[in-house]
Amino acid sequence: MRRAVLVGFLVFLGLDLAAEGYFVSLRWVNPPVTAFMLENTGGRNLHDYVALTYVSRYMIAATLAHEDAQLPTRFTGVNWDQWWDRVTAYFHGQKDPYGSPIPEQLSKNLLLYPEQDPVRKTLDAVLAEELVHTISKQRVLELYLNEAQFGPHIYGVCDAAWYYFGDAPDDMSLDEAYQLMGVLPSPIHAHRLPGGGIDMNPATSDGRVENYLIPGARRWVPVELSENGGWRKLMQEMKITGEAHSEPNGPDSCRTMPPDIRELIASGRS
Repeated sequence: MRRAVLVGFLVFLGLDLAAEGYFVSLRWVNPPVTAFMLENTGGRNLHDYVALTYVSRYMIAATLAHEDAQLPTRFTGVNWDQWWDRVTAYFHGQKDPYGSPIPEQLSKNLLLYPEQDPVRKTLDAVLAEELVHTISKQRVLELYLNEAQFGPHIYGVCDAAWYYFGDAPDDMSLDEAYQLMGVLPSPIHAHRLPGGGIDMNPATSDGRVENYLIPGARRWVPVELSENGGWRKLMQEMKITGEAHSEPNGPDSCRTMPPDIRELIASGRS
């Protein structure tokens, strides 16, 4: 028994150190693939990187307000005062009353798996704490916006902005940001309309899902923004100043449509 406990402890310690080393590397390295992407088979995953300085301030603020408004000011990676309520809801088969904050979601996307179970939920929390004490909050947000899934095989706001709206991510409107917040809960149902935009056709099963989620986001995200002092206040708390950069050909600027997105649009496949 002692040997088994010791082996288990050493394995856990080794995995923890490996995760810590991986998070340290994220200060400089943009991950080309994540655990969630590897899980998503059956098609080619599209994922092009964009630096936070080239992302619309509307998109950043909408993401904070809707997903984790406490990220700029919270010291921890998890809202521990909500943790027990979330655990209780899980064991009673109820919906998560709060949802996972951004560091927890990012840790899961990078290193874990999509199934809902107590082991993964616990690892989410542990990894989220390590993440926020290893890299800056701005970097956490940048990585989240680049690794979040916005379509069956679309990852990151760079590809999502070009694919659905034909816009560079620095040029996204507030309404486009609202729509992508509506896509986040169920990205496998999101498809591009032939002329651009997100398909909300109630005659199809996928369209019905988005026809429910996107109007809901358009209704609630403005309320969430208002409750958190508006987009400018969220930018100040996040220590993001000035407008999004728009110079072409800057590092990770995503100022031109990625070739894979152009090809996907031309093919007519969604």
